[in-house]
Amino acid sequence: MTFDEFRQLRAYSRYDGIYLAVLWIAAFACLICSSIYQPLSMMSILITLSTPFFVAYRLRIFRKEGLDGKVSFGRAFHYCLRVFFNAAILFAIAQWAYMQYVDNGRLASLFRTLTASDETKEALRQMGMDANILTTVFEKVTPVEFASSYLVENILIGFILSIIIAAVMKK
Repeated sequence: MTFDEFRQLRAYSRYDGIYLAVLWIAAFACLICSSIYQPLSMMSILITLSTPFFVAYRLRIFRKEGLDGKVSFGRAFHYCLRVFFNAAILFAIAQWAYMQYVDNGRLASLFRTLTASDETKEALRQMGMDANILTTVFEKVTPVEFASSYLVENILIGFILSIIIAAVMKK
């Protein structure tokens, strides 16, 4: 890969990472607002599950516009990995800002509501966990810890999805 090809890949993956981060932020906002309007929780799940399809679609556009219809597995994998990495960083920053300045315990309240049902308590008890202790620990998580844990999780999931997407979309 030449330097110009790398610059092109970097530019496409940067913009597409921004688009993916916006998608994830929308899913997170739907999750937060699901306590007000229940169907938003389903919308959050659907947006999250659309992630690999969105990245594959953006890779197809990159392949068509930037690479004249041909992309190797290595370049497709590199592109997808960079998209997920860029999106994960932007999403972590947005989560940190939300938790630091906007949340005021709203997410902890939602978590408390989710763990208050008898079914959830029974499921947690079967796994050897206590709902009250879990809620207490969740409330003590700082915004930086919250955002960084999702940053790592999104990068790891993005790595796995990048392999799959690149294998399917190479041409």
